[in-house]
Amino acid sequence: MRASMRGAWARRAGSFLLAGLLCLLATPSAYGAVKVRKAPPPRSAPPPRHAYGQCAGPTIPPLEKDRPTAALSPFSELTVQELAAVRDFLLSKPELGLVHYDEATPTDNVIFTVEMLPPTKADVLAHIDGGGPAPPRRAQAVMFLYNHTDGPQCLRAEVGPLPSPTYYKSINYTKHTPHIHIHSRPGSILEYNGVDAILSEAFKVLDPIVAEVNGGYRFNDCEDKCLTWSDSSPRGIVRSERKCWFAMLRKVEGLYLHPLGLEVSRVGSDYTKWYVDKIQYANRLWNNTAEIVAWYEANNRTTPGFNPWNPETEEDYRFSTFNPRTDTAPHLPPGGRPGPRLYEPAGKRYTVNGKHISWMGWDLNMGMRSTAGMRLWDVRFNGTRVAYEISLQEAAAAYGGDSTSSPFQASTFYFDSSWGMGPSHLSLVPGSDCPDTATYFDFSHLWDGHDVQMNENSACVFEMDMGLPLRRHHQHHTRPKFAASIKTYALVIRSISTVYNYDYQWDHVFYTDGTIGEPVASYLRSRYLQTVRHEVDSYSYKLSPDAGGTLHDHVVHWKVDLDVAGQSNSVMRSTIVPELVDTPWHPSVKTTWGKRLVRSIAETEHNATLLINPSTPTHMAVVNEDALNARGNPRGYRIDHKTYTYPLIPDDAWIMETANFMKYHVAVTEYKDDEPTSATIFDQATPKEPVVRFEDYIDGDSVRRKDLVAWVSAGTWHVPVAEDAPNTPSTAHAVGFVLRPFNYFDEDAALHTRDITIIRKDFETGEAAVVDTGMAAPRDCVPQAGLTAHAAANSFDSPTDDYYDE
Repeated sequence: MRASMRGAWARRAGSFLLAGLLCLLATPSAYGAVKVRKAPPPRSAPPPRHAYGQCAGPTIPPLEKDRPTAALSPFSELTVQELAAVRDFLLSKPELGLVHYDEATPTDNVIFTVEMLPPTKADVLAHIDGGGPAPPRRAQAVMFLYNHTDGPQCLRAEVGPLPSPTYYKSINYTKHTPHIHIHSRPGSILEYNGVDAILSEAFKVLDPIVAEVNGGYRFNDCEDKCLTWSDSSPRGIVRSERKCWFAMLRKVEGLYLHPLGLEVSRVGSDYTKWYVDKIQYANRLWNNTAEIVAWYEANNRTTPGFNPWNPETEEDYRFSTFNPRTDTAPHLPPGGRPGPRLYEPAGKRYTVNGKHISWMGWDLNMGMRSTAGMRLWDVRFNGTRVAYEISLQEAAAAYGGDSTSSPFQASTFYFDSSWGMGPSHLSLVPGSDCPDTATYFDFSHLWDGHDVQMNENSACVFEMDMGLPLRRHHQHHTRPKFAASIKTYALVIRSISTVYNYDYQWDHVFYTDGTIGEPVASYLRSRYLQTVRHEVDSYSYKLSPDAGGTLHDHVVHWKVDLDVAGQSNSVMRSTIVPELVDTPWHPSVKTTWGKRLVRSIAETEHNATLLINPSTPTHMAVVNEDALNARGNPRGYRIDHKTYTYPLIPDDAWIMETANFMKYHVAVTEYKDDEPTSATIFDQATPKEPVVRFEDYIDGDSVRRKDLVAWVSAGTWHVPVAEDAPNTPSTAHAVGFVLRPFNYFDEDAALHTRDITIIRKDFETGEAAVVDTGMAAPRDCVPQAGLTAHAAANSFDSPTDDYYDE
């Protein structure tokens, strides 16, 4: 659900902050106002209760503002200065007729957003691999032009070169609609202000009725019992219309669990002619407010077919808040003791230079699109590029709902890039969103406003002990006896985007064995539910006094530009099939069932897709046929799904015109600069006539020994239940995929690390010893449990002794 509080501040994606945790400061600069979202100042550490020794070692300032400024690279997102320069340059062009955003009406020409326009891949590789010149820095700007010589439109324009732009020109991709209709625009503060006005007018009539039957809650002239509204999408179906449903909610903590059961449909293209088209209230569809008033008066001032629940006490509101429950003593640890925490006994083992991170053989560059959020560039392992780009493309959510009780729910289909996945990355909560050892990063955005928005501490990186062995074995039944265990360490890059009620936790996890993303490459995590008055059991379970969360799915889509041992890559399938095996050696049966691999190399994009089917398990990998490992196998990376859904919507449904990427768990295409993204921020509003249809990318090009891009979708079904209140826990609904080495190495790459414990028993002396792998002993920063690796050697005297001992 997309909530829109009355007042412009609450219309912004991610406007809901935890009071007392984060603060908003407006900082003037030479480049115009910059909105800086700051985390709370760090508190001084309390003196230790027990002296276990001092931890020391290399440190990295945790906050980006305290680290040296790094030189810009081809992967650097736009700086505050560059964003402001693009904005000011475009505002100076009289032919565009742009108006300062803060002074604009809903139909004035405005700049909606600006973000970095990546250079072509060839130019970047010529620079970073071949020593050629750095490609010029450019921006992509999106403008809403209601008054334009070519008619009303959303104009995507390239602006450059930066930092001092001198030109702009329209961006036209071959498979994108060249003329983007003005009705394809995302929602904006300017439009929401107009919505607020027409809803206020409608509630001049409805407020007395709503307040009387809903415990005093009203939209206009309210004090402590206010109503607010939340909009949905699509905002129309085709380009000729602009239409949207708005649901009314109590304006309280966890407002998404407080639907009023009143929904309003607004239509109209020109905001001066917007009007309320339909009203859903009391399980009935009304044409206007006058009909509701007439019924109310004719039925003894009661609302038909509707028995509202009215919270009165603080206890009544508790279910939608995070306030600790006082009746859960069994959950409290003895004495209120805090839980375990991460520590770094010898300092950090990763390095940071700007947005470039190095750790245990990994090197990568972080970025963040204002439209779609986190992206990684030039990901290398042991000096060799594994992926040129790994980037989020879209996060979709399709709902089910009863059209007779909630048109809002029944028609909801979200594409979250249209709501600003980047700017909704707000300051992370230290010690909870990220561990105490994390290093933080800032990102700047120009989205739905005039001022550049600096989101401080909106991403973090940390090394993590996963608390389990990466691999281990205890050979205890025969000589030579040994036990070996490799610790699992991972580097986690985390960001969390709060797109209204959705909290998406995006984790990119890197392991010492060359794997990216185990357990998942990105997470779909905790969020408040989009709820409706619980009326029909077919769509929801009741999870609050009068609301249910309707069933829905989530599908997340990524672009994965793998470069496996170079750019000459192919797609290999390894399908596991059953086979009947003759058993002439067995007297009681003639045959048995076995399994074998059927390998194939895709020739064209049409047969380089994967639709996961449990009855035909298939490993799909991007390989280099001309680069073999020491065992003679083509080196590759396998795309391994951890979660997936199957589309239930038929191919000919109108929504699938823009959501057809959901059909493919993997689709591999030849790399083209002309196919930079699989989704745009314009497809949310006019899904039957989208700007880009992902399936158009699958047009039959060769995928044999080509530079390839894998487009990956992963998803999950969500049937909300009582435990999803106040919002969905992070232990559920993780979605994602893993990029796993597939004969890429000659052996497990983690064997080259030193975080290995090996215990061997010398049968000459009868002693067990721990092999020295060359790692420094950790400093004594935590109390010791008493159990050591040397003590574990006693297990060699297990009763399950050597079968061959005499």
